[in-house]
Amino acid sequence: MDDLQTLATLLAAPEPSPQAAERSLRRLQQRMRRPSRPRRRAWFAAGMSLAAAAAAAIVVVSGTAAPTATPNGPPPAAVRLSAGQILLAAATNAERAPEGSGAYWYVKTGSDGGEGWESWTARDGRGTWVRGKKTAGKVVELGMPAPLRLGGLEVGFEQLRKLPAEPEALKSWISDGLERGDVKTSAGRLDAAGQAHAVFNGLVSLVSQLPASPEVRAAAFRALAAYPAVESLGAVDGGEGLLIPVAEGPPVRLVVDPATSRVRNTSFFVTADGGEVFLVDKPVTIDARWTDTLPDGD
Repeated sequence: MDDLQTLATLLAAPEPSPQAAERSLRRLQQRMRRPSRPRRRAWFAAGMSLAAAAAAAIVVVSGTAAPTATPNGPPPAAVRLSAGQILLAAATNAERAPEGSGAYWYVKTGSDGGEGWESWTARDGRGTWVRGKKTAGKVVELGMPAPLRLGGLEVGFEQLRKLPAEPEALKSWISDGLERGDVKTSAGRLDAAGQAHAVFNGLVSLVSQLPASPEVRAAAFRALAAYPAVESLGAVDGGEGLLIPVAEGPPVRLVVDPATSRVRNTSFFVTADGGEVFLVDKPVTIDARWTDTLPDGD
């Protein structure tokens, strides 16, 4: 998706919060400082205003783009967006989302006909509460917060908030953390392919499970959009289906709603103890958000 399409998406979306507006302004200022391409300089030198450019751009609506109609001409056909464009649209709207707030980070995973799993992790470090098949459906307090998992790394809320908000810098931070943390699997230390796979896992967790800031979630979406051979599966229940090949393991299937930047379901997720779960027949739905309430213990 080029800058005009991104701008059109911004104008079509609901009014952003003050925090989101400030973040968007910073990104715009950064882009304006970058050298412009000669072709774009010629556009604006010719007197085309920013508003006019936005009006001429393609507006993103779910997984299709609606081109501007030609006066007195036939209605234009909708253009199906690529997987990368869908992820970039999700990134734009993720960045505009307000900061979440609450005392507990809540994550629920489940599949049709399968057992669900829920966890509540206290922001202040008081503990983690879980409920699922292993607890016989009861809420159990673990007594201490379960670490949040980022590509094999154990991280806290403050570390997540301080992650880089640029795609390449974000990937480098995760990769460097894996090197420093001496992360290992049952097969031993991570080789180059294993490290790249762990970075990818971290990006998926950032957009689907972790309490990252709007800017960091946007950076993770942009990093995923740059992966080669990402494929659009078209409109599906809940959003747009995407298939992302990975170096190790089966391709990851995501269902993303670009308008809300939410991952509706996925064939891959990371458990609270750091385990990786790949599902083929029964993708997992994920509900991840802040809350101020804990359920009853029964």
